[in-house]
Amino acid sequence: MTMEPEGIPRHRTTAPNHVYYFDIGTGIWHGKATFRVTSWRRLVRSRIGLTNTLLVTAMHVVELLTGAPRQESTIVAKPNEGEFGVADNVVRISKFGVTLYLLEERYVLDSNGTGVVVKGNERLGPVPGLLTRTFTYSAEIRDEGMAATYSMPLLGALWTADYQVAADRQSLFAKLVCDWGAATEETRRVSAPA
Repeated sequence: MTMEPEGIPRHRTTAPNHVYYFDIGTGIWHGKATFRVTSWRRLVRSRIGLTNTLLVTAMHVVELLTGAPRQESTIVAKPNEGEFGVADNVVRISKFGVTLYLLEERYVLDSNGTGVVVKGNERLGPVPGLLTRTFTYSAEIRDEGMAATYSMPLLGALWTADYQVAADRQSLFAKLVCDWGAATEETRRVSAPA
């Protein structure tokens, strides 16, 4: 890690994206994720395709019958990579030990201090290589690093995800919405960075 003359690590700045990913986000987070269809009529009229419609319906029904799945996330800060630092994140959503969703993301931080480009590789379902894709989207970090808004393409639709860090910096709540659906994430840090 690069040290400034005062002995402070290079990434210890007040830039909101550094605070969000390096100071708060780094570590292992556990919690739960929810997903539901809020308008079946808009879902049917949407142009997300048959595969995504079947996946959405299955996710809604499985959660309705079995409850919210478990979410695990591991964020690793890499402040010395790229122009302004990057962070890697692996998100796993599972039920009864079976992976329902696996996402590997790289957050490329913008030197403007608030912007982020997210590069993602995702897998839907428990079978590796069957339902996978790569994509890129953007995020903006707000409130001095205590909140973020992501504009992400998921299940054939554009979702807006608003994340809010709790005052203790140890838990996080997110609400994701699109034209026909809503999801939430509620996680708590279980392990700080090594």
